[in-house]
Amino acid sequence: MRLLKTEAIVLKNNLIGETDKIATLFTKSYGKLQAVAKGARRSKSRFVNAIRLFVVANYVIFEGQNYYYIDQWELIEAHKNIEKDLAKFSVASYIAETINKILEENQKSERLYLFLKHSLKAVDELQIDPLIFISSYNLKLVSLLGYMPQLDNCVVCGKRENLKYFSNSCGGAVCINCKNKCFDAKPLHEVTLKAIKYFLKGDYDKLQNIKVSRVIKEEVDKIITAYMKEHLEIEFKSKDFIDKLQNM
Repeated sequence: MRLLKTEAIVLKNNLIGETDKIATLFTKSYGKLQAVAKGARRSKSRFVNAIRLFVVANYVIFEGQNYYYIDQWELIEAHKNIEKDLAKFSVASYIAETINKILEENQKSERLYLFLKHSLKAVDELQIDPLIFISSYNLKLVSLLGYMPQLDNCVVCGKRENLKYFSNSCGGAVCINCKNKCFDAKPLHEVTLKAIKYFLKGDYDKLQNIKVSRVIKEEVDKIITAYMKEHLEIEFKSKDFIDKLQNM
């Protein structure tokens, strides 16, 4: 019987059997895996809080015939503020969904793990604007995965002037002279480009007091969402709920 000892973050959980739950864990040492918490649906179970969404904990997991099973756990971070706030919960759900869909089973990435941990901590502790935070998160995520958009120079000719367009297929900002070389180049407002740069390079705590108009926020969100879809070829369902919240 193989024992795994690792820190992990709960990305997802589901019911299994009459009294158990199964969790999708992103572990720091072994990548993404599924683990059963026996009796977790019972109110007095020692595992009742072990696989709550977004929990960070140290786990001892053993490998069974068909599943991994949680044997012991010790809480590191519960992210209680996320549970109390619908906007925070929706953002955290989106973050967990992106990581879950990007990772293959048993795929390891300590850099991605630490990025996820840092992002959830920021959602829990900071005052956030969901659209701004999601845009910043998405930009940081695609960059971490190797798809950082080119924003300081024209992605075609390299010039720094007149960056008036953005192209998903070409991979970033495009100048006036090169717009016809990228079939999907769309107009890009100067303020929008500045916002994209700031969201990419600034840490989350610097986003708390930034003043951005709704029009610019929505334009940035639209551009980055399309960019992610182009390069990751994945759609994220929880983003729809965030969009609905913005219109309530």
